[in-house]
Amino acid sequence: MTGDGCTYCEDDVLAYVAGELAAEADLEMSVHLGECPECRESAADFKALEPLISECCRDEAMRWHTFASPFGRMYAAATSCGVARLTWRDLSEDGFLEWIAEQHPGRPLIRDPEALAEVEREVTEYFRGERSEFDMDVDLGVLSDFERGVLEELTEAIRFGQVIPYSELARRIGKPKAARAVGNAVGANPVPIIVPCHRVVRLDGSLGGYGGGIEYKERLLEIEGREDLLKVG
Repeated sequence: MTGDGCTYCEDDVLAYVAGELAAEADLEMSVHLGECPECRESAADFKALEPLISECCRDEAMRWHTFASPFGRMYAAATSCGVARLTWRDLSEDGFLEWIAEQHPGRPLIRDPEALAEVEREVTEYFRGERSEFDMDVDLGVLSDFERGVLEELTEAIRFGQVIPYSELARRIGKPKAARAVGNAVGANPVPIIVPCHRVVRLDGSLGGYGGGIEYKERLLEIEGREDLLKVG
């Protein structure tokens, strides 16, 4: 109860401020606020906090979008920190959203093409051969510190058209004996293409594996002018 003799609780007032009451209940609460100073004060307090609550919800939300690509339907999601997922890996919309919910539990999921418009534009330009670098942040928060370190080094050090062996990437992060672990970290990349895990190859120059399918790794390297690698067994 918000005051002596009042039959409403603060949750009722909050629901009114948030616009969650049905029409009849909303009208009843409007009348009540005119009669109850305690509830009216609570409503004013909640109303004052509304912009802050909205901002917090906006920052916590996972926004997503889907768009066409040469690889098929592309799904992208981003937090306020950056792109957190990019995939074409035979996922349905439901499968994509289930992955997001599992990896980022508790975050609201909002379909927001406008928020992901820059991702669509830059990825599309890359496929067209019109872009060699991406101008967007990524959110690798679902990964371990080691995995993030591998992918951050990969992104910073290996440019468009360049490749690097797993063993060399391991050496660059100060773990020269961890080539296998580096390979696993590369395979855990949640934002391929933007974080260019396709640029990591075996020591003999052969392509190695690729989570999205080796044919896609070949096509990405072809976009970057590395047809020479496609001839290596």
